[in-house]
Amino acid sequence: MLGGRGFMGRRIVRLLPDSLDVVVAGRGKTATDYIHFDVIEPEGAALRPGDVVINTVGPFTYAPEPVVRACLDAGAHYVDLAESPAFMHGVREVVRGANRKPATITGCSSVPGLIEIFARQWREREDVARVRAQLSIGTNNESSSTLLYSMLAPIGREGWFSYTWVREHEDLPPRRYGLYPGGVEHGVDLGDRVVPASFGFGFDRGGYTSTLSLIAPLVGAVPRTLLKTGAEVGNALAPLARPLGTRVGILSVDALDKGGEVASSVEVRANSNGLDVPAWPSVWAAEVLAGDTDIPQNCTSIAELISPSDAAKRLVSAGFEVLKS
Repeated sequence: MLGGRGFMGRRIVRLLPDSLDVVVAGRGKTATDYIHFDVIEPEGAALRPGDVVINTVGPFTYAPEPVVRACLDAGAHYVDLAESPAFMHGVREVVRGANRKPATITGCSSVPGLIEIFARQWREREDVARVRAQLSIGTNNESSSTLLYSMLAPIGREGWFSYTWVREHEDLPPRRYGLYPGGVEHGVDLGDRVVPASFGFGFDRGGYTSTLSLIAPLVGAVPRTLLKTGAEVGNALAPLARPLGTRVGILSVDALDKGGEVASSVEVRANSNGLDVPAWPSVWAAEVLAGDTDIPQNCTSIAELISPSDAAKRLVSAGFEVLKS
């Protein structure tokens, strides 16, 4: 587990089954229960064939080639929670040029992992012309400066958050979403064909999304070093604003017909522990890859390991709601 002491890493370690031998790794060199593994310079990492490496070291703004190559050379499976299109493209480029190809799964999180999984349920629907997905967070939840920086980093750059839209949610007020990178810009594989896709990010309070859209050009112009400092300050002040929000997080995935109307949809709703949702796909991947289950050759997507119905059952058993229409 790379970054196993970080914000998301700790969650995944907590959720991994006791049957797996979990080793926490990172840049630290002194702790006896913590092995050294630097994602930038992974030379000398003690990897074995069949190991499952889960990379949670964000923000995913560094080059992925060294850590992915280290895994491929050792015959170890690689899984990450990346949301950056550039990082995910870099992972795929390494895999494309490799001779040995254990499972190498990038974006194994809510986005795009769960989107890819649930979209597979429409593989036989000829009326599905595109997929649209939306993720909104409950602002009365714990956060971290890294998470906040990762959220802000794309805003105002390359057209992200250039426009917003409103989506209705059953039994809840509508939520507003802004165009955001979600690893689906290349489209979503339904299993028999690839369809265009888009992704939106928002909050449980529409005013937050609207405000962020208005200041997006300003956010995009801020140097990244200063943006990181701003994220640290914002995270420190976040507890003051939490009482104004809710704990309800939502991931909705819509199948749109040629006219842009919703033909079918699935919604994952977290009334609490919402940040466990992006942790679960990598947990599922580790369980399958470390087990005796036959693994599809050259597996590159969590959707090749977990079916839509299985994902829904697993999420419900973990205490989340899965609504379908």
